[in-house]
Amino acid sequence: MGDVVLEWVTPYILTQKRRLIKAITLSAAVVFTIDAILFMPIFWFIVIPIWLVEFFVFRNWKYEYEYVYVNGDFEISKIIRKCKRKLAFHGDRKDMEYIVKGRQEETGMTAVDYTSGVPGAPVYTMKINGQLIYFEPTQEFIDEMKNYHKVRF
Repeated sequence: MGDVVLEWVTPYILTQKRRLIKAITLSAAVVFTIDAILFMPIFWFIVIPIWLVEFFVFRNWKYEYEYVYVNGDFEISKIIRKCKRKLAFHGDRKDMEYIVKGRQEETGMTAVDYTSGVPGAPVYTMKINGQLIYFEPTQEFIDEMKNYHKVRF
């Protein structure tokens, strides 16, 4: 009964660029809606697609990453709007080559970012299955990997 189960969630914070796009699009939609109601009904051909884009695209920008570590299996799930879950990554401890603090880059390797986007947050790089994974583990995860499963740090 020596099972090791660790689970933690990291919410994604919108970047300034995405916040600016969202603010500009929302303000344009409000202005065009008022114009369509008061002055020119032809603006409805612009208003309806803008509101549809805001409804479908911007709703999907609210997500978080859930990291789950169970007896050597490491999974990262993307949870969209706290109701839709997609498995983003699955790896085994045996396939992990190393875990390093900070963002590492290697030529010829694909890097996948599963972090919150918060500047200054502690980010680790894991090399597994021929790719680099950026994630934000808890100290419990790092301690468990150091103590029980010998992964190179």
